[in-house]
Amino acid sequence: MIEEIATSMGTYHHVRVQVTGKTVRIGDVIDFGGRGFTVVYVLDFSNGTRGLRFRTGEELFVEPDEELSAVRTFRKR
Repeated sequence: MIEEIATSMGTYHHVRVQVTGKTVRIGDVIDFGGRGFTVVYVLDFSNGTRGLRFRTGEELFVEPDEELSAVRTFRKR
């Protein structure tokens, strides 16, 4: 899925991607049961686990190789 959004700040692509605990980024929207949760903070632990904080205030801890479905936004150049 690629969705293109044009704004006064430029054109953006929203792309559905598979991410892991290693590759998840701030700004990714993680899909849980059809609801989107936007990652606003990522905390790295020494054992490779990452703590994700969402805009809603909820938190999730993910293992490095755990796969998640997400939507990532890219700015079109």
